[in-house]
Amino acid sequence: MRNQRCQLLLILIILTFVLSSLFALQTNFSVNFSLQYDLSDEKPKGSISTEFRMNPSALGREYDLSVSLKDADLESAKLSLKMEGFKVELYKNISFVKTSDPVILYKIDSGRDGLNIMTSDAKFVLSGDVMYAEVKIPYIQGLNLIVGKRNDKFDVALHGFQKLVGLNVNYELIQQDLKDFNTKNAVALLSVAESNYNWGIRYLLAGATNTSLALSPQYIGNQNTFSAWYKFGSQPAFNTYMNTNFSFEKFSDDVLKNTEVGMDVSYGGAFVSLKKTGFADVTGAMPTEWGRFNISLGTTFSFMNFSGKFAYSFGKPAHNVVNTIGEVYYVELGRSFGNINLFAKYQKIIGYYEEKDFFFGELKFTGFQNADFAIQLGNGDFAGDNPFKPIVAFKINAWW
Repeated sequence: MRNQRCQLLLILIILTFVLSSLFALQTNFSVNFSLQYDLSDEKPKGSISTEFRMNPSALGREYDLSVSLKDADLESAKLSLKMEGFKVELYKNISFVKTSDPVILYKIDSGRDGLNIMTSDAKFVLSGDVMYAEVKIPYIQGLNLIVGKRNDKFDVALHGFQKLVGLNVNYELIQQDLKDFNTKNAVALLSVAESNYNWGIRYLLAGATNTSLALSPQYIGNQNTFSAWYKFGSQPAFNTYMNTNFSFEKFSDDVLKNTEVGMDVSYGGAFVSLKKTGFADVTGAMPTEWGRFNISLGTTFSFMNFSGKFAYSFGKPAHNVVNTIGEVYYVELGRSFGNINLFAKYQKIIGYYEEKDFFFGELKFTGFQNADFAIQLGNGDFAGDNPFKPIVAFKINAWW
């Protein structure tokens, strides 16, 4: 199997060089090599990974081709064909399914195969079990129609944008599964904002409390979803906001339980953020009785030619991986010595029952023409549950 993959890779490389002499074809190559040692056990564990990428691209008057090869496998490809009056795009393992409406009826982040046909007034997308057409409604400026199909279900959306007395107005009506027509599958949106979006409101009405949009990133937590914001000032700059969701039957209970209010203040490199989520769980004056809340502050700074950042937060939950009330301390430092870059960051979480320490350090050498070399210690993902482990990694990246 390995020999077959090597032979395929050799054929692709030869084919690329042959095409380069015939067409306006450019090819970029890159190699990533990583050697990692886990020193947390008595017997250190080592692992090696390599990755080879080749990205040929061809640009012509009526076409544009780009290909990505990982090791000996075709990772992704895109071909654009420009013809009189329209454009055709063919995709292989690329994320391209996304409608242009405010709610976003369809959006698929994973790589897909398919095609996209565009004209000045319409767009047609076909990708496996998903297809849709977006069309501008004639004679009505800013009004668009989306008709889509996912598996055996048909969906439709009508959305528009208008400038009214200096305000930006977005609106949309969605009906999912037309064959099984039901108000539960309906969603309506109205958004009104100041011309520079310094203030505005957004209201989303769903057909039922358990309505959901199958392929949309829009989360619907209740029958009514309402947001408002107001920004003012520059030095300091203020951003205040309120988000809530509620049903008609339990309006007061839902508003008390689900309303989120907050304010962000920034001045230069410093910031302060205050946020409270829900008011039904407030039982007293002590922080342990405040329910869900967060108080954050921080600043960027320079110290002895180091650039850095410090941040502190206190609230419940303390962190993504600590659900109790607690504190989070974060500091990072970086400095360049010519072609040598030094970077380190540290985070400490102090929860009600537990403490977690995170550390990541990197020494990177960038003085090479088409390569860099890095030595890393720890895991740099501080948002996940990755407390510090003595894991050392040596990484080489080369490109040409």
